[in-house]
Amino acid sequence: MQKVIVNIDDPSNAELLLKMVEQLNFVESARIEGESYDWINPTRPATEYECEKMIKEAEESPSMTAEEAQEYSLKLSKVCQKESSK
Repeated sequence: MQKVIVNIDDPSNAELLLKMVEQLNFVESARIEGESYDWINPTRPATEYECEKMIKEAEESPSMTAEEAQEYSLKLSKVCQKESSK
């Protein structure tokens, strides 16, 4: 028996690949092992699917106006400056 390990960038394609591999006569067994990656994982580049998902989530989440973001950033900057001067 020989073990083959295949990494899939897009977890949604794993089931499709598994079904295809199971159809081969010489395959003794095939299974998905372990957990799928979070869609945000700093150890690898995001797939196109993951980027689209992130954009969709960002668009659906409540957001700040440009002015609110600027005010928040300035406040945060002042807090950080105070912390670093200690």
